Amino acid sequence: MTADFFQNFEFWRDALLAATLAAILCSFVGVYILLKRIVFVSAAISQMSGVGVAVSFWVASAAATDPHHAPFYLHPLLFAGAFAALGAVLFSLNIGRRRLASETVVGLGYLIAAASVILILSSERITREAHEVTGLLYGNSVTVPPEQLLLMACALLVVALLHVLFGKEFLFVSFDAEMARTLGLPARFWNLLLYLTFAVSISVSTRAIGALPVFAFMVIPPAVGLLVADRLRMAFAISIAVGVLSAAFGYYASYRWSLPTGAAMVITASLFLLPALLRLRMRGNR
Repeated sequence: MTADFFQNFEFWRDALLAATLAAILCSFVGVYILLKRIVFVSAAISQMSGVGVAVSFWVASAAATDPHHAPFYLHPLLFAGAFAALGAVLFSLNIGRRRLASETVVGLGYLIAAASVILILSSERITREAHEVTGLLYGNSVTVPPEQLLLMACALLVVALLHVLFGKEFLFVSFDAEMARTLGLPARFWNLLLYLTFAVSISVSTRAIGALPVFAFMVIPPAVGLLVADRLRMAFAISIAVGVLSAAFGYYASYRWSLPTGAAMVITASLFLLPALLRLRMRGNR
């Protein structure tokens, strides 16, 4: 069966490359998400990105346009990015913070987005595309067009460049935003820019592999990295490595045993948690 897998290289090449790019993006920015202790912000942004995908199909159908051949301004990725960016702005600025806790705002965003997806998918306009949209949201999509790979590569380049240029500022607002404000840094701006890198990563990745594996890649590999590494740079490296290995072996498992691709990647990533926890326990007993 393994030989058959490699013989069909052209069939799974693009899908695996997309999963790998998504794993790199999400595993990297996920370290910041865990450092800031905003795990469910990533889930909420991912859900809002999914709403964008569903809305793009609904709008294209309402305009009597084939969603698969819609013009650029109706492209699912454009809608996914717009909705994800909206979520990033809302959560980074915490609108309503004087009366509502940040966790409440995140919860409201997630619930409204989840309900919106259900309502849109129940619409008669996209009955034929509902299965495909569901696959995008939960990670059952196994085919990726070449132009999407290019967009993902560009997104990775942009996110990497921003973090190379402004990594110190991002880490500062992640560890202690109040101290950053005290020292005169525009903490709100850097926080917003950091959240927008989350939005870019989530929107392009959700369109390729679905919301479930995107959320998993933003939590599990970074958790392994932070549990194992003694230095932050090493945590980033381990997180990316775990994400890439999870994408590769998860995709192979889905092919080998006919499993849902997204779920296979999530379970594969979770297997890395056991040795990380064991190593942490051994270090604690020294």
